[in-house]
Amino acid sequence: MVDNVAVSTHVIYADLRKPDALDPASWAAIQDPFVRLKKAVGDRDRPLVVGSAKELVEATARVVLQARGNPAGSGEEYAKVLGAAHRAIEHQPGPDIAKDAAVRQAADAARKLAGLLREFRNSYGTGHGRSTLQPIEDEVLETCIDGALLWVRWALRRLQSVLIGALQPLINDLRTGTFSSGSLATRLQAADLPHLAPEDRRALGLAVGQRAANNTFTVRIDGVEACAASQDDVAWPLEYREGLVEGLFIDQFGQLQVDEHVYGVKLAAEVLSPHPDQAQVLHDLKEKLLTAAWSTTIVNRWAQVVAEMRLHSRLLREEDARQAWAAIADFIESTGTAHKSGGSS
Repeated sequence: MVDNVAVSTHVIYADLRKPDALDPASWAAIQDPFVRLKKAVGDRDRPLVVGSAKELVEATARVVLQARGNPAGSGEEYAKVLGAAHRAIEHQPGPDIAKDAAVRQAADAARKLAGLLREFRNSYGTGHGRSTLQPIEDEVLETCIDGALLWVRWALRRLQSVLIGALQPLINDLRTGTFSSGSLATRLQAADLPHLAPEDRRALGLAVGQRAANNTFTVRIDGVEACAASQDDVAWPLEYREGLVEGLFIDQFGQLQVDEHVYGVKLAAEVLSPHPDQAQVLHDLKEKLLTAAWSTTIVNRWAQVVAEMRLHSRLLREEDARQAWAAIADFIESTGTAHKSGGSS
């Protein structure tokens, strides 16, 4: 519904500060709904204002989780994505970031307000057909706009501290840069994996796994195969291994993806070899796969993925881990079979 009654224009002149070292693709994912929100306000398109405010918060939350090495599945519920992103950065230390409880309480209030945007969108926003159009009062629009901007700005300030340091450029390069033979091995040594924070180890492992799954063989050799061949959980920490396993199956968009030769399946099992809680890692992976869409490439290779998983389950030493591994294979097989049957009917 577009009307002739002016809505708040302060968002038109608002801006969001890009965190240093945030990769262009992630920033574009945040800017897209923000630009749409500003245009909707200028066009007086009230339903689109409501819908775009919610999309801005969700996009920012997903970028935060990706940066933290724990991306949300593409089908994960809004409230879960927002809550996980908030928890990931609420205690983040850094320059000019307050540590007192009052600020954390204020931030939590902002999160709760942002959480209500889903209800506003369901009632008033775009994305749902309706038999009748409800009037959207100015206060609803102000609440949606202010609620979105308050949490997003808080999150971006803290994301800046998450990204500073030498680690993030390496992760950025793993997404878009080039790697010659041995270059990743040199940079991983310089990153000093054993002394990184646990969440940074995981984020780096995730980025390496995702790039390897995108068929960059030099990254696979230096960052995945070298880890898989080692039982040393100091040189190759457990969190890095967990990130690797997830990245070998889930891409940066939260979709199921495995490399074209399906090398990643065996490597994932080998990477987990020294992990003391293999079953839990695989249970967590399955939970994410349950809400993940499928990449266009996995549609044509899921049967090979399942076959490789069944072949290499013996590499997992724990019976619980083998059962969790089999459950993932069963899920991929049943989903792929259903997709194949649907496409041929």
